Amino acid sequence: MCIRLPDWPLQRLTIARPELKQLPVAILPDDPAADREALETLATECGRFSPSVAVEESTMPDSLLLDVTGLADLFGGEVSLAAAVADHFQQRHLAVHVAVADTLGAAWAVTHFYRVPQGPESAGTGFPWVVPPGGSLAALRPLPIEALRLADEAVDLLHQLGIRRIEQLEALPRRELASRFGPPLLRRWDQAVGRAAEPLPTHRPAPQFRADWSPPQPTARRDTIEAALEQLIGQVAAELALEDRGAMRLDCRLDCTATDYAGMVPVPVCVGLFEPTASARHLFELAQVQLQRLRLPGPLAALCVTAAATAPLIHRQQEMPFGDGGDSPRQHARQLAALVDRLCSRLGRRAVVRARLVADAQPELAWRRDPLLQDSRRRGMRKATPADLPPRPLRLLPRPLALAAASLVPDGPPLQFCLRRQPCRVAHTWGPERIETGWWRGRTVGRDYYRVETTDGRRFWLFRRLRDGRWFAHGVF
Repeated sequence: MCIRLPDWPLQRLTIARPELKQLPVAILPDDPAADREALETLATECGRFSPSVAVEESTMPDSLLLDVTGLADLFGGEVSLAAAVADHFQQRHLAVHVAVADTLGAAWAVTHFYRVPQGPESAGTGFPWVVPPGGSLAALRPLPIEALRLADEAVDLLHQLGIRRIEQLEALPRRELASRFGPPLLRRWDQAVGRAAEPLPTHRPAPQFRADWSPPQPTARRDTIEAALEQLIGQVAAELALEDRGAMRLDCRLDCTATDYAGMVPVPVCVGLFEPTASARHLFELAQVQLQRLRLPGPLAALCVTAAATAPLIHRQQEMPFGDGGDSPRQHARQLAALVDRLCSRLGRRAVVRARLVADAQPELAWRRDPLLQDSRRRGMRKATPADLPPRPLRLLPRPLALAAASLVPDGPPLQFCLRRQPCRVAHTWGPERIETGWWRGRTVGRDYYRVETTDGRRFWLFRRLRDGRWFAHGVF
């Protein structure tokens, strides 16, 4: 079975009540990661129809694939099963194309390229569509060759040869197809008609690492709350260890009763980590630091601990106790991770930062401070520095320092300059490297940078401002 959302991802913008259709439409920025996450959520919901559900493997997926072999009788037949799937999505205000066929390739082709015939004689022939057993080839013949999920290069070549429909491709000798187009075309063709198996990359929802506790009576005793928190964190850590995963963020929620409030008052405690860990002691110590600073609005009625973000555990080989007995780099890395975790717990995640380079032509603006503990989805998303970028100074001055310089020609490199009332004579120069900001930044910044080496061996990063020819020192190598 194939479930296609024809207007995905724009369809998420149409989920609204009918009375709100007159409101202006807001155009949201493209977010492929969010679209993929939403499809995976829908795939998890489709587990009620099949234990094997997968998201289409594509750069821009818009379909879910289900293996419903032997399951149709549980729903009263394939037609009833397809109708139940369509009704499920309709209740979520999502229009879908649903097709059931002998193969995943045939079902995918029907949902993407089948067109409902027009006219009164074709009433009732729309989606959901059920291809009769053994009828995959007949359903594929009138469809375009794009229905075989071929690469764009293969489709273009077939179009150049005048082959636009699958029935035209079927008439060609198989040996010539293999020699001209290679194995991928034959593999997709055989998968669509059932001559070759197509493995289904089943989507498995992420396991939930969670533990709850409720006292018989609401309690305000700190020792009781800390003991319960330690026990719940131990349960979550044990579950993480069984899955060979570690917590990157631990969320603790304390539901308290307040005399001036009818319901529960939730008090969140969030623990972020520098590296994934399944150590119950380490996690409890970090949560305990934050818990000791909290003032609860009332007695505790319920406690919940959840590993909100996890990652595979980092396994390191144990080192032999040889050598001079000093700390190894691996021990330093573990100590650094523990220090970062404790600092973030005491000072807050936003208070522990590191510098990160950003793409900006103006050097003093080409960096920013980012929290050392970031979202796990953003970890590792670093862009490599361009290989052709000239060397940058080790120390960049907070502000360019104006200086007096003399050049042989107006636009040439400096021969000598005076820095903090000290004369410096230039022995070697490299450059220029011109840097200009975009017009959209308002007043443009244009500079010619030079790397210079003085006669006493010091190296500086100087630039000449284009609009007035003044010289500045900006860095020291």
